[in-house]
Amino acid sequence: MNTPTNFNQPTTPSNFGGSNDNNGQKRLTTIMGVAIAILLGLCVFLLVSKYKTGQALTLTQTELTEQKSAFADLDSKYNEAVTQLEQQKGINAELDNKINEQLQQLEAQKNEITGLIRDKKDYRAGMARLEKQKNEYLAQIDELKKQVGILTETNQQQGQQISSLSTTLNETKTKLDEESTAKAALVSEKSTLEAEKTQLAKKVDIASAIRVKNVTTKSVQVKSNGKEKTKSRAGKVDKLNICFTTEPNEVVPAGEETFYLRIIDPTGAPLAIESLGSGVATDKRNESDVRYTTTATCNYQNGETNVCGSWQPGQNFAKGKYKVEVYNKGYLVGSGAFNLK
Repeated sequence: MNTPTNFNQPTTPSNFGGSNDNNGQKRLTTIMGVAIAILLGLCVFLLVSKYKTGQALTLTQTELTEQKSAFADLDSKYNEAVTQLEQQKGINAELDNKINEQLQQLEAQKNEITGLIRDKKDYRAGMARLEKQKNEYLAQIDELKKQVGILTETNQQQGQQISSLSTTLNETKTKLDEESTAKAALVSEKSTLEAEKTQLAKKVDIASAIRVKNVTTKSVQVKSNGKEKTKSRAGKVDKLNICFTTEPNEVVPAGEETFYLRIIDPTGAPLAIESLGSGVATDKRNESDVRYTTTATCNYQNGETNVCGSWQPGQNFAKGKYKVEVYNKGYLVGSGAFNLK
């Protein structure tokens, strides 16, 4: 049996294997170089970021320190202004109200400056205004205090004048009270005298009324020829003749006297026709007005005098009882009655 010539001869792939190892090594070297470059870049980035962050932190800390200092300075100036203004209180209510207004304005300005500091804006001008405003407020308060001092002095002078006037007023009032008491006594005495005078005048007035007696009424029928005939039936009566006698009265001056005759029908109504001489008289005793029917006059000579008056209304009379009242000088001086069938 024949054996192949190359069966047991080893294969020599040296050229092929050496080429692959070189390529892998190159790739590894390249990857490592890239990784190192990336790491170096990352380190550089981290270092730069750390540097910038440090700078930012430093700047922020500085700003916070400045803000803190600004807030402290603001609080100091504000509290100082408040203290100075509060110390000015207690003089009077008007000044206290003014100071309270100023404190409110300062607080508003402080809040405004606080906002500027927090927003990192320029607050120094606001701080200057706060200080300036405080000084202006204190100057205003000093001026008001001067005015209050002047007013106080003026008030003291006025108080002394008022006290003096009050004393004078009290003295005057005492005198007026004394005079008023005396005047009241005089007024009371005068009122009493006037009442007595009125009462006396009333008595004299009553005494001057002439009283009458024997008041009689004659009912008649008037004939066509003018003659009169006594009748008692209402349908036949045309005229009433009323007569009476005056009583003596020495108080009344002699002369003509008027008597007011009031005829009252059965219903209680006075007979009155203005066109025939009826009218209204005063009843002084009852302080009222009364309607009268007619009048009668006479020449009175302080003694007994017969007086007559008549009433002819031109219409029929009603049946029943009639009443007659006689008035003189406003007083009822006599009365009578009659019947018509």
